[in-house]
This record gives sequence, structure tokens and C-alpha cells, in this order.
Amino acid sequence: MFQTGNLKTAPVAPKKPVPPSSSTVVFSQPPARPAAQSPAGPVPGAPAASAQPAPPAAAKTIAPDARSTLMFGPKRADQSSPPAVAVPAAQPTLSEGEVEPVPTIPATPFELGHSAAAAGQEAESAGPAQAPPGAEPPEEAGEEDADEAAPEPGTFDKAPPRGLLIGVAAGLALLLLIGGGLVAYRKLARRPPPPAAVEALATAQADADKDTLPSIEGAESKARDAVEVAGPRARFPEATATLARVEIQWADAFNDQAAQLADRSADEARAAQLQAQAKAKLKSAYDRLAPALKANKDSPDLQLAFADYYRAQRLPSSMNRYLANVKDDPRAALILGMAAAQEEDGAPNAIPLLKAALATSPRSARVSYRLAVAHLAAKDEAAARAALQETLRLSPQHERAKALLEQIGPASTAVQK
Repeated sequence: MFQTGNLKTAPVAPKKPVPPSSSTVVFSQPPARPAAQSPAGPVPGAPAASAQPAPPAAAKTIAPDARSTLMFGPKRADQSSPPAVAVPAAQPTLSEGEVEPVPTIPATPFELGHSAAAAGQEAESAGPAQAPPGAEPPEEAGEEDADEAAPEPGTFDKAPPRGLLIGVAAGLALLLLIGGGLVAYRKLARRPPPPAAVEALATAQADADKDTLPSIEGAESKARDAVEVAGPRARFPEATATLARVEIQWADAFNDQAAQLADRSADEARAAQLQAQAKAKLKSAYDRLAPALKANKDSPDLQLAFADYYRAQRLPSSMNRYLANVKDDPRAALILGMAAAQEEDGAPNAIPLLKAALATSPRSARVSYRLAVAHLAAKDEAAARAALQETLRLSPQHERAKALLEQIGPASTAVQK
């Protein structure tokens, strides 16, 4: 706020139209009497106005005997002019016809800036200025907007680096490889046999212990069922070994029948047929054991089955090679005892081994029958008769035990002889 009491005065500029509400108002001292101003233009003979731009609007009239308080700044439409504050001060008396001089206020940066803004608004309202000859035409607004609207190239407008693409591709390939490996492992990995296969194998072994021709056939069928139920991906070498040993037991039974026919000189053609069937069973057992042993080299069941196969083939060196890996297994005693009984004058060595095998498997009619055969080879008919009776107790339908017991006769007949 500035007081204008002691400032120099200047002639009042002619009245101009009121500028819009957004323009800048330059405050000056209004004339004392509005009737002294000419609406047509400036008063003749009045001195020239100041170099400042003419005020766009006239200020409020202040009484000659009062000081005026000036408020500067842009006047908005929604604001009313602040009331003038009257300060008593001595004012010179004007004669009739004279115009009250307007005090000149030094221009301030704030006033100059707002004056320039007001001048720009007046120029816009007057219309576009003509460009001087030879000047370049201004750019059109549409092109300017298009340039401003076009975004500058950023990070995501560029193609990703080649190394990044290679790394992402390698990561995806690794994930696919790991996923495929897990799926293949679940499908191809060896798994334990199901309970149904284990139960079928136990039943097959129980039938094999009876050692009759029908029971051997049933044991073979149940062992096959155990292998099929387990499936090719199950780790179940015990089933394959049991099935192979049942086939070897078939071969032993056929050879026993052929030997009994040969002793009675009954039917040599039948004896030869039984021997051929025994060879076929041995070949089937070998064909079954060979691939199973390659897949399960550390299986003791397969080692014992191969040793039993070479025992039936009368190849003791190969039998001992496989038995060396399972020499502490109690089931090896039956194989060693039967191998010793096959040799000439080997019965005395076979009897203790077979007794040890019978102690391990006391319900096995097969072991009991093999012990009776060894006693009979050692010329001990009483022990052979006792072993045969035990065999028939364990397996009443044992055909070969019955035939051998009839051959040696009852105990009373043996004493009379």
C-alpha cells in the first residue's frame, strides 16, 4: 500500500473502456471532477501522459481533501474493490476549469509484469499481428500438438539384448528338462512290488515245498502270477528267482521219474521223454535268469537260482562261483547237499548238508525226500525209510516218495531178508 499525498502530479489520461476482470490494473489518482473530462478524448492543452501504459480502468474518485490508499494487483471478477481509506491531508484548491493533476507512481517490477500481461491480452483481443516481410511463418498449432503428443523413445521401446533372450531360453529349456526327468523317473523308476504279488509268491513257495507234480505245477502258475502282478517296472527279483527254481524243481522231478523207470527197466521211451522235458525246463529257467541277473546283479535270490541251475546241469565249478557270493545264506545248504548226492560216493557228504537244510525248512517235503535218497545211496535203508515217512507226512500225495518206499519194502520185510 502506497500513500500518494506528497507525490508529483501529472495530467489525467482520458477515460478508457473497463478491461476484463483478468487484466492488470495500474492504480493512479482519479480526476477530482468527472465532469471536467471529455468523453471524446484528452483535454486540449494538457501535458503529455507518462511513458507508462494507460490504465485500463479508472480508479475510484477520492475527495480532494483526503489521502488515497492504493491497492495494486489483478482484480478478479468475484472480488470487489477494497474500500478507500481516507487520511486527512491538506490539498490545494483548484480553480474552475482546471484539472486535478494525477500523481505519478514509480513503476515496480510487479506493476511492470502485470502491465505486460495486460498488454498481451489487449494484443490478443485486437487480433494476430502481421509478420514482417521475409520472416518465417509460425508453426501451426496442429503440428505443435502432434510433436508434443509423440512420446520420446524410452527403455521399453528398444529391443531386449540378445544375451537376455538367450538366458531366458536356456532357463526355460532347463525347467522343461527337469520336469521331463521327474516324469520319466516316476514312470521308469523301480518301485517295490504290490502286496498281492508278495502274497502270490509266498503261496507259490508253499506249494513248491510239497514237491508233488500237481503242487509243482501250481507253484509255477502262482509264481508267474506274482511276476505279472508286480509288473516290469517293479524291483522284484525274488519272484523271478522263485519261478526259475520251480522250473529247476520240475527238471529234478522229471529226472527222478526217469531214473525209477530205468531201475525197473519198465519203459525206456517214457524215461527218455521225461529227460527231454527236464532239459526244456532247465533251458526255460536259464532264459529267465540271465536278463534278470543283468538288471539285479546283487540279488541273492538270483545268485542262488543260478547256482541251482548249474547244480542241475552238473557243473560244480560254475555252481561254486555263484555260491561264493551267498555262502552264508542257509538256503545254500540244499544246493550243496543235492550237488554232493549227485556225485559217486558223495552221499556221506550230502547227508549233513541236507540235514542242515531240513533244520532251516522243517516243513519242506522236497528237502526230506532228498535226505531219504541220500540215505538210500549210503545203504542206510532204515534212515531212508524214516525220511520217506516224514516226506509223506508233510506231503501225502508225494508220488516219488511212495514209489521209493514200495521199492525198499516195509521194515519187517527188510529184517527177514
